[in-house]
Amino acid sequence: MTRIFDALKKAEASREPAVQPAPLGAAPRPMPRPGGARPAAMPLLGVLELGEDVVRAMSALRVGLEAALPARTLRTVLFVSPQGGEGTSTVALQFAQLLARDTGARPLMIDCHSRRPAYSVQEGQRCAVLDRRLMPGSTEANSVVPANLFVVPVSEADRQAGLIHPGALRETIDANAAGFDWVLLDGPPALDSPDAAALGAVADGVVLVLQAGRTKRPVMTRAAELLVKSGSRVLGTVLNRRVHEIPDFIYRRI
Repeated sequence: MTRIFDALKKAEASREPAVQPAPLGAAPRPMPRPGGARPAAMPLLGVLELGEDVVRAMSALRVGLEAALPARTLRTVLFVSPQGGEGTSTVALQFAQLLARDTGARPLMIDCHSRRPAYSVQEGQRCAVLDRRLMPGSTEANSVVPANLFVVPVSEADRQAGLIHPGALRETIDANAAGFDWVLLDGPPALDSPDAAALGAVADGVVLVLQAGRTKRPVMTRAAELLVKSGSRVLGTVLNRRVHEIPDFIYRRI
């Protein structure tokens, strides 16, 4: 109560109009941060094609994450790679699409790539637009708005700062996560971005995305150690862009 009275006195002294309280039963308005209001969730424009192999891999990932994470209404997972260009955004979106399409869950994607966002908001549109680097060539897929899947793009303040503070990420989650089953954080490279490791501590767990034939074991180990030291819980890895040395039907029988 003392803080409220102090705020009112300051407002009266500066002759600024006091903030009107929200009507009874209305949702409370979050206080703005110095860096600006946190971005809001919006529908996604553009999808990735989910082949049979992708569906099988993402289904296995879902089962593994559900077993590793606490049985709670909302699960928060950070997808991150040791280095840039290993397919973190692709894997995270594929997993989100599988959840929304095949399980009926409501996943929320949050873009944490402040330096090179994976999603944008074009003027006049009310959708988050998937970066064309990740989009398939099909124009039909580029115009699809998947059901149950929403995205929170990077805010202009975070883009200008070039990093996302863990507290700001927590505020974004708290402001948007109501009604969702999963919050999937599309994180920046752990070894290239100063904020990546700290963001892992905000999530329930971290999934390391590794590119087959590119990521060296020492690099993977260093990234995992950095995440653990920052308070992250590394749940496992996803091997992206794997090349089958023998025919796929033989792999299925092994």
